Amino acid sequence: MVEEAKSTEALLHIRWISTSSLSSGLHQDINWWLYFLTTMGWFFKSEFFDFEFLRVIGTAPVQGAEIGECLEAVSRIKDGNVDSWYNVWTDLAGRAKTLGEEALQANDHEAARWAFFRSSNYWRASEFFLHCTPSDPRLVRVFEQSVSGFKQAITLLDGPTMILEIPYEDIHLPGYLFLPPAQKRLPGGTPLIIHTGGFDSIGEELYFYVASGATNRGYAVLIFDGPGQGAVLRHHHKPFRPDWEIVIGRVLDYVIDTLLPGPAAPYNIDPNAIAIFGASMGGYLALRGAADSRIRACVSCDGFYDMFDITRTRMPSWFINGWISGWISDAVFNWVVGCLSRQSFQLAWEFGHSMWVYGVATPADVMRRMQTFTLRLPDVKEFLRKIDGAVLVTGAKDTMYFSPEMNAERIFAKLQHLPESKKKLWVAEGVGQGGLQAKIGAIGIKQQRMFAWLDEQLQIRR
Repeated sequence: MVEEAKSTEALLHIRWISTSSLSSGLHQDINWWLYFLTTMGWFFKSEFFDFEFLRVIGTAPVQGAEIGECLEAVSRIKDGNVDSWYNVWTDLAGRAKTLGEEALQANDHEAARWAFFRSSNYWRASEFFLHCTPSDPRLVRVFEQSVSGFKQAITLLDGPTMILEIPYEDIHLPGYLFLPPAQKRLPGGTPLIIHTGGFDSIGEELYFYVASGATNRGYAVLIFDGPGQGAVLRHHHKPFRPDWEIVIGRVLDYVIDTLLPGPAAPYNIDPNAIAIFGASMGGYLALRGAADSRIRACVSCDGFYDMFDITRTRMPSWFINGWISGWISDAVFNWVVGCLSRQSFQLAWEFGHSMWVYGVATPADVMRRMQTFTLRLPDVKEFLRKIDGAVLVTGAKDTMYFSPEMNAERIFAKLQHLPESKKKLWVAEGVGQGGLQAKIGAIGIKQQRMFAWLDEQLQIRR
């Protein structure tokens, strides 16, 4: 009997099949092994590679990629080959950087900005599949090149930009504040969106998804790397934490106490018009942050309700329940995952990346850590009841990650304490309509819908 399993952000896109024994160490009546899907995508046979490629080319409308360069990349990348992926994207990143430098010398700031944004995004893409081996020296080196290219690009934007250092525990969270050009500022104050990243994003990538379209609409956007993300993970080795409201609280403290009365004072940011946005795992993190009363509106884009609930549906019930009950030990669980990971790069990446960002040592530890990322409180109460602001919940019908039935629709149903005027559900179907996870490939329609809703909730008149 086949149980099809679509990949979550911590697990895999696989089918579990009963067949000949993987090991005599398992119960003789429960023989199973892993069959790896090779669903044909648009550009690669591997759906994993295909989605990450769409993640890059999908930013073309907002200067994060050039379609011709991306098509060239497809022609050169060997399907499923990590080193080929890395080499091609780093080559294109270097070429884009050179174009940017040539444009600067010619005082063509428009072309330079476009090229530097592309170089940053291509470098980010190149190191993505290295995450399963965090000790790989290329990872940090290329990450730094991505950050450098991004900083070159933002100095050429039309609106003001600030590079931030947000106090958090014993470190500072790196961030950016993007402000609208003078001619685009709204009367009565500038609304602010705090954009929190997700499971595998870096702060610099976030620019393309919200800030790219926000400033010309009169919004300011603050993006940052938190624990488990970007520079905070790579340089400070701080892992993810499920109580993201603590992180957002520190960011809000910095905004209210330092940014608004200090360097951002001339830009009239309205402290009563602060929203939060996050996509995929960031959608969950945004909902946690929205519990802070200083947040007026929240956009949870294709997030999850309970990470472990998703995982339980993706494995054979006897296996996951056996592990939960203790019948299957951590040692056996880790051994099985290790065996399967040698056959599936995607599985190796997802557990390897998860161990890195959660700060744990084994696959069993990953599973245990995932149980803490939930909107269900230990006393069976709902975390979502702590949210008083407006909430836009989105889902994606064509996702390879979180089904809307288990997540977006479930989250929306738990917001019954909010009046209808303060909550909205949008489940997109079709790639062009935002049907892929995090609305990849549909930046324009996502921005159009979310800003229309934010304008309404924050009472912005155009």
